[in-house]
Amino acid sequence: MAAIRRIGILAPPINVAMETELPSYVPPNVKLNHNRLTKPGTAIAKEAQLAMANSLDRAASDLAQANPEVIVYGCTSASFLEGLGNEAKLADRITMLTGIPAVTTSTAVIEALKAVRATRVFMLTPYPDLINKEEALFLQHYGFGVEAVDSFFCADGRQILTISSADVASKVLSSREVISRCDAVFVSCTNLLVMDQIDRLERELNLPVVTSNQASLWAALRRMKIDVTSTGVGRLFKERRPQEAPVFELSNA
Repeated sequence: MAAIRRIGILAPPINVAMETELPSYVPPNVKLNHNRLTKPGTAIAKEAQLAMANSLDRAASDLAQANPEVIVYGCTSASFLEGLGNEAKLADRITMLTGIPAVTTSTAVIEALKAVRATRVFMLTPYPDLINKEEALFLQHYGFGVEAVDSFFCADGRQILTISSADVASKVLSSREVISRCDAVFVSCTNLLVMDQIDRLERELNLPVVTSNQASLWAALRRMKIDVTSTGVGRLFKERRPQEAPVFELSNA
């Protein structure tokens, strides 16, 4: 029997999607261990998202006791809102504190979009407009054209919990015309259910679909040098064997 291997995940207190989605897409010997960050309230606002970093040392130190091989900072907005070129800052802090390799979801997304050779993307999020604009700037900073952005425009994290993966797929497919001018679709937010719709969306759109949770899992597994081409989801997991794919250097230029 293969030895148990572990991924540690730090997530916002309201996040339930990572625990729901990710276990279906890992090899049987890979286990996911979660810990919650602390956030003031449930509002989706820049200040509240960034405030989770105040609990990072406590949450990461506690999670490290489960002995994961890699730790994921599982919040897209809280990592790209650190500022352009600073999306790895929280992962670096985790590694300095625990000695365990770490990756933020925002870093994982950039690596994933590069892996599927995206150049122009359609982005769907659940965020308010101000956060959407910052995320578009974040993608543009790394050379991705953002053809269009659509959103559920949730002001509170509790609203995200009411959105089904079928709702997400329907909203993506309602933008077929603009998506036809893109070469990838990106669905942002680790608390937005969508992974069970990726294969369907890729078939119907004939484009790669990258999501925050999918990218986070892919980035963690390839740092563990695990080949999950038979268990992952979407073209992202089929483009290259994860243990052969380089970890992209993210330039600040």
